[in-house]
Amino acid sequence: MSDDAATSFHRRMKRFSHLAAAAALTALAAFAAAPAEAHGRLGAAEGRCRLYIGPDIMNFTGYLPEASKNEFCEDIPSTGPMIMVLDAEQQELRDMKIEIRIVKDVGGLDKEGADLEAATVAYQPPKVYPTGTVNFEHNFKEGGYFVGIVTVTGDHGEQWVSRFPFSVDRSFMRDLPVYLTLALGVIAAFAIYLVHRHRNPPPNITTAAAAFRAPPLPESRLDEDDSAARPEESSPEPAEPKDEASGAARDDDHDDSDKFRTAAE
Repeated sequence: MSDDAATSFHRRMKRFSHLAAAAALTALAAFAAAPAEAHGRLGAAEGRCRLYIGPDIMNFTGYLPEASKNEFCEDIPSTGPMIMVLDAEQQELRDMKIEIRIVKDVGGLDKEGADLEAATVAYQPPKVYPTGTVNFEHNFKEGGYFVGIVTVTGDHGEQWVSRFPFSVDRSFMRDLPVYLTLALGVIAAFAIYLVHRHRNPPPNITTAAAAFRAPPLPESRLDEDDSAARPEESSPEPAEPKDEASGAARDDDHDDSDKFRTAAE
């Protein structure tokens, strides 16, 4: 591969990585923004579920005594009796009247003059809680989307309102837009990759390998390699010298045996 081809290839890969990163960041931004918009001023922080109301904070705890012993913070996982407990952290909340209302999420209820009574499914009138602990119970017989409204009123006319949308038996449906956004981000990144690959195909690997092939060796070098690889011819082994002494001894033994036969005859 030439230097120009390698540079062009690296530029294309860098451009694609930037596009993929942009798609991923878009998906992550949607993922991070969706819960904040959905749950208003109720959310987990510092290991606790907290409700922010005006400048103060109330710790939120939800239970489903008949379904599970686990606590829930935002969405209620199933229908049935529900117990909500609010604990005021600041002393001034304990001197103020606290009102709790749960309405169906039909849209437009946060506007001035909205008819809250028609959409109300549960209500607890204003009351001062010197201990700072507010218990609220309601039996959700059917699932759906609701809005919790906590209103705090002081003796001097100050009033703070906190709204937090939540769902009952709809946890998956509430998170479905987030999952769809992430899936679309992955599909978009893959589509961008396919289009980029189609318009800018990668270099031929065979051509690149041929470009890096080693040059042929000169003939003199080949002759030296052949001579080095050829085994040396072995010289004939010298013949073993005859043992003349042993031959002479055998002749003497033969003569003695002939003389012995002649004497015997």
